[in-house]
Amino acid sequence: MKEIKYANCFVCGEENPLGMKLDFEYDDNSAWAWFTSPAGFEGYHGVIHGGIIATLLDEVMAKIILSKNLIAVTADMNIRYRKPLPLGTKVKATGTITVQKTRTLHTEASLTDAEGNIYAESKAVYIVVKHL
Repeated sequence: MKEIKYANCFVCGEENPLGMKLDFEYDDNSAWAWFTSPAGFEGYHGVIHGGIIATLLDEVMAKIILSKNLIAVTADMNIRYRKPLPLGTKVKATGTITVQKTRTLHTEASLTDAEGNIYAESKAVYIVVKHL
């Protein structure tokens, strides 16, 4: 599957000078990307800002939706932060669709390291729209 990217997207956009420029991979049921946290995204000293974690989780859930040729916007998103994410830690953001209805999609995402440590988890509901 060819990844859908928007040039100025903060997470995947190649032209966003402040962005993460992540490349996502896919299978039938999930999307994922690896991310190593740089100092520019620091919140408290030595850890990544929670808003950056939320952004990663939201994006990976949106990517699996886009891979189904759907456009949807976040209606509700809940995050469980399990532990602080230290600077320089390589993590994998993974998102899946758990329930697909006509106009709503329920999704889940997680942020884990190579050893399986979970830093954050999310559940969200997206609303399908015709265009943005």
